[in-house]
Amino acid sequence: MTIKPRLTHCRSSIVALLATATLLLAGCGADGEGHRRSDDGTILPTARELDPAGTRYSDTMDAASVGDCSQEVLSVLTCYSYRGHGYEGAQTALGQCLIKNKKTSEGIEWLTRAADAGWPDAQKALASIYLDGTTGTPDPVHAGKWAYLYRKNPSLLSLGVQPDKKIGKQIQSTLNQSQSQEARAMAGEWVPRYWKPQTTLDATTAATCYTAPRRVIQQRTIIEGPDNPNY
Repeated sequence: MTIKPRLTHCRSSIVALLATATLLLAGCGADGEGHRRSDDGTILPTARELDPAGTRYSDTMDAASVGDCSQEVLSVLTCYSYRGHGYEGAQTALGQCLIKNKKTSEGIEWLTRAADAGWPDAQKALASIYLDGTTGTPDPVHAGKWAYLYRKNPSLLSLGVQPDKKIGKQIQSTLNQSQSQEARAMAGEWVPRYWKPQTTLDATTAATCYTAPRRVIQQRTIIEGPDNPNY
């Protein structure tokens, strides 16, 4: 009979496969991102391990961009938004999520803060909102103002990014000559303003965007010799 040898061979193969899988998993980060090794064999940290704070921010922004406006995402976006200037992207995403969650006035407030700072996505969003009447009643003049600022936004032009032509066409087909002149005048008087929080967040929300920095473990080098107490 050859059943036992075959069973033994199968068990050995399974053990070998499990061992290989364990080694592969050991070489991966906690999120499955593979580690690389330096020339001397040292395991190098992954991008997520090197910049956990940046990863949390980008992951949250990605979630909001695909329509995830859960309470967790809202809390993290609020935490980042309260950092003020430099986080207009989070303010824009927060405003759009609040509008999606039927908190229109609060959402427009956040979008306006980002748009006032010159954030193009916020300016574009406000142009659409005032044009379609998300606020309750369409406001073509304010729509035109934000559309003109968006189309001439220097941050887009400096990057060579072409503004969405759809917004311009909608403005041209909606505004009459008088409204267009008034909107252009308002855009001409616009100057950037950077929002600063006047209140503090509650401790729970303030903690949502905190990420503990990566710990760097110093490696000790022991030199053997008569002068070394460990010798």
